[in-house]
Amino acid sequence: WHQRTYSLSPQDSTALTAGVAFDASTWEVWPSLASGASLVVPPDAVRAEPSQLLQWLAREAITTCFMPTPLAEAVLREEWPRPMALRALLTGGDALHHGPPPSVPAALFNHYGPTESTVIATFTAVMRDDGTRPPIGRPIANTRTYVLDAHLQPVPVGVPGELFLASEGLAWGYLGQPALSAERFIPHPFSSTPGARLYRTGDVV
Repeated sequence: WHQRTYSLSPQDSTALTAGVAFDASTWEVWPSLASGASLVVPPDAVRAEPSQLLQWLAREAITTCFMPTPLAEAVLREEWPRPMALRALLTGGDALHHGPPPSVPAALFNHYGPTESTVIATFTAVMRDDGTRPPIGRPIANTRTYVLDAHLQPVPVGVPGELFLASEGLAWGYLGQPALSAERFIPHPFSSTPGARLYRTGDVV
């Protein structure tokens, strides 16, 4: 899905900006290497400083880059150097509060997904900042999302509910925690597939 969506190729250079303890780092590493793209690691001093990070991205001719949401929002407020090869800025990990200003040359993509669904569950391209909070988007390939009430029934459009996920990448549960696994990974009420499950995210959308 990642390679198709972001058209990664051997001509791309991607940045490894997420810490290795953050599950998003796997999302940076494997699609890049599998597509033959170059994976470039910024110095630690650069990684956390928005203006220096932008200069580094320009200098290294990085074409796609993931940034945790707080860092991405800080970078969007900076003055971007030119020329800039970056064509896709990916973000996720927290609620995104605004879109990019017109001066940002790269496309911005917002992502949502708990670790239990293997990093990413939904995504959307984010339009220019209009003062509203960007959405989390639609499901990626092989993923389904459900917004349900307390009785596990779908809520009407526009009515808040809890987000549930069904995915080929869904975890089996929590190691050594059967009670928590049973609470969060529940039988799929809308599937005829034996053993199908939903993940209860706890997030209200």
